[in-house]
Amino acid sequence: MDPATIATAVVTFLIPFLVEGGKATAKKGAEALVAALVQRFKDKPAAQEALDDLKKSPQNEDLQAVLRVQLTKTLTANKEFLAELTQLLEQAQGAPAAGIVAQGEGAAAAQTVGGSIVTGGLKLEGGSTFVGGNQTTGKDKE
Repeated sequence: MDPATIATAVVTFLIPFLVEGGKATAKKGAEALVAALVQRFKDKPAAQEALDDLKKSPQNEDLQAVLRVQLTKTLTANKEFLAELTQLLEQAQGAPAAGIVAQGEGAAAAQTVGGSIVTGGLKLEGGSTFVGGNQTTGKDKE
């Protein structure tokens, strides 16, 4: 991917983490990204200031843009860091709960079902599994 795309993806990924003060579901992945940025920006005052400012006001779109610009510059100049950040971003996005997709009318997604989910006339109870369209409940497995 190109530096601008990665910069945009990194900033977009970090915003919920920064807004929630580190309580986002992908906390460890976001922390690794922030740590990589802090390390790389320590000799780049403008980039470090952009990151610090965004930490203080993560929903400010102007500050998001400033960090994207600084990050794009850094990634364009350093292909090694581009590869490192790309890998960290992929790992962070692949964290549990981040890769679950529910698509279409009545869709439901859950990593672990402890209760029941009812959707489109179908009831999925805790311990149920679907294989090839057939439901197997925890009771069926006994």
